[in-house]
Amino acid sequence: MGDVKNIPASVSERLKNIAKQSGKTFDSILLLYFQERLLYRLSISRYREQFVLKGGLFLFSLTQFKSRPTKDIDFLARQISNDIQYIKSAFESVCALPVEEDGVEFDVNGITAERIKEGANYEGVRIKILASLGRMKKQLQLDIGFGDVVIPKSQDIQYPTLLNMQPPEIRVYSTYSVIAEKFEAMISLSVVNSRMKDFYDIFTLLSTENFDGRVLWEAIFETFQRRGTNLEKEHPIFSPSFVEDEGRIKQWKAFLRRIGVQENLAFSLVMGRIRDFLFPIYDSILHETEFFKTWNRQTFQWE
Repeated sequence: MGDVKNIPASVSERLKNIAKQSGKTFDSILLLYFQERLLYRLSISRYREQFVLKGGLFLFSLTQFKSRPTKDIDFLARQISNDIQYIKSAFESVCALPVEEDGVEFDVNGITAERIKEGANYEGVRIKILASLGRMKKQLQLDIGFGDVVIPKSQDIQYPTLLNMQPPEIRVYSTYSVIAEKFEAMISLSVVNSRMKDFYDIFTLLSTENFDGRVLWEAIFETFQRRGTNLEKEHPIFSPSFVEDEGRIKQWKAFLRRIGVQENLAFSLVMGRIRDFLFPIYDSILHETEFFKTWNRQTFQWE
């Protein structure tokens, strides 16, 4: 790529072209680039197997960056201590790995770590890292969880790259587990749920992938069991009043504006599809019956 000193300037120009062609802001493309290059360093580190990519960035990569953008990187940590200093030192060593071709530098000495708590039974670690490309800087936030079961097991993917560089080969969550965890949050939070991203993400997945009903049943059942989820016979999220709530519809429209998606994606349509997708499995778990159908993403039906 020529003189090392010119790499940040060269990369910046190429990222500006991508922003122009894609209609996205340069700011969002720069963040994506920093996230990608951190994942690449993780992929060539000794910690590659210990951190499994999940959450919004994983889903964003599945759709080749066409779905919901995300500011954070979510990981499931496995076979590794949940000691906060140990996790911090792991990412210090990841960020210290030299990768000349991308022009990115991470502030190894400025990495911070704190404990995060989501709900009574879920603890994690939040890491913040300052990334720079020449004079341009952004702070990356990594949220790391522990202890969740991944069904089916995590798998390897080649993470898509913005420029023609070495791609990260990383471990990722199964989409079944993504759905199971987001659905569990919907059931637990019930009518106080303001996490519009969960509805959007499940809608995106049911629209882009076929699912084995038995495997999804198992993933959801195991997640309910692990988190001690209380199941109601008539759950509010499947009711018309949940879908028609004016406050929730306002939240949904505001969420769509924030992520730059067309506002005419009606909440009623999204919840109708989610009900068709998840209520049969919820009902099957509630009544302890088996479920062997296959979800067809084209007809939006279990067959």
